[in-house]
Amino acid sequence: MSLVKLARLLAAVVCVCAGLGCSTDTSEDVARSSSAITGGVLDTGDPSVVAIVDAEGAEECSGTLVSPYLVLTAGHCTTPDIIQGASVVIGSSLAAPVATIPIARAVPHPQFDLGSLTNDVALLVLASAASPTPVPLGASAPVVGGAVEIVGWGVVSADAGIDGKKRQGTTTITTVAETTFAVSAAPSQPCSGDSGGPALSSAGGSASVVGVTSYGDVGCVEGATYTRVDAYLPSFIQPTMAAYAAGSAATGATCLFPEQCAGGPSACVVATDDPSLSYCTASCQNGGDCPTAMTCEPGPGGQPQCRYPLPTPGTYGAACASDSDCVEGQCTTTGICALPCDPASPTCPADYACVNTANIDFYCIGTPPTPAPSGGRSCGVAPARRPTPFAWIVAVALGIALRRARRR
Repeated sequence: MSLVKLARLLAAVVCVCAGLGCSTDTSEDVARSSSAITGGVLDTGDPSVVAIVDAEGAEECSGTLVSPYLVLTAGHCTTPDIIQGASVVIGSSLAAPVATIPIARAVPHPQFDLGSLTNDVALLVLASAASPTPVPLGASAPVVGGAVEIVGWGVVSADAGIDGKKRQGTTTITTVAETTFAVSAAPSQPCSGDSGGPALSSAGGSASVVGVTSYGDVGCVEGATYTRVDAYLPSFIQPTMAAYAAGSAATGATCLFPEQCAGGPSACVVATDDPSLSYCTASCQNGGDCPTAMTCEPGPGGQPQCRYPLPTPGTYGAACASDSDCVEGQCTTTGICALPCDPASPTCPADYACVNTANIDFYCIGTPPTPAPSGGRSCGVAPARRPTPFAWIVAVALGIALRRARRR
């Protein structure tokens, strides 16, 4: 590993880039830069290029609608400090959005690495359908010398403030690697706030997204690197899109948006013991009509439906084998989903207590209240439990002069 790569990796590991970019510069003027498409113009078109805003409404990243329910973006745009409680904004300005849609789930590439920014690609699942026409995915490898349109939500230079407007520009592909390609600042390039935004190619007559903004130099003047869409299309992007397509969820499966259920929007019901969890149901006459672990019970209006006995799988108190079985919290050593807590300052839900389990760990344990079915059929979205923002740490003690580099 070269010194340049080692320094870059160390600096990236000790900082969390909430869409604002981390620098690996070893000089004393290391700073967070907030900027976007340079040399570009305001973009009132490209309706499928959306802004990703955090729980407070601050713009963090960009993305591209590739289906009515899915947004293609960068893996580093899915860190918890960004994505918890986040939404996508459709339109050309955050001040006058056409629509704002909550993000129900983030799916980064399973081998995404925040330190090295390898496999820097992800898909976001929306809680409801977006109206703009999705952008086709580019299946062909990019070509050196090819021109691409770049789009993102930021500002015009590295020292300007974010104004929450979408911009577009053009640039030229300079090099192509196995999973990435680089562009020059000719005349435009992306910068902070453009993370996850697209590089669009019009080769063949219609625009398709061929790249996802990953990182570049801190001054936004030397070029940038994109994740190649074609490199991840068959192995990650297409399978994930199929897994979260309309009609993809069978009876008993979690539904992140109403149309995900094979039985249609009305089959997506909210769990009676956890309003943040929804699953697909079906009409029934007896328990034999339902999948294993579900029972035939009266639903809203008295019509029998396949329902889970409480606690609903995935919610607090439900049995689990790993953390992935739990919608929130963790799987304890005793095999139940629970929320970790601090006994000195517990923040457990109502009717839960912060107690010591079989080891030194403390979890919120108890029996939640069981509200009557509301009769609603819309899918719930997990409430925001936004953690305290991570401190920004600069690790610069290697004593060598490195080129400035950062994530977008």
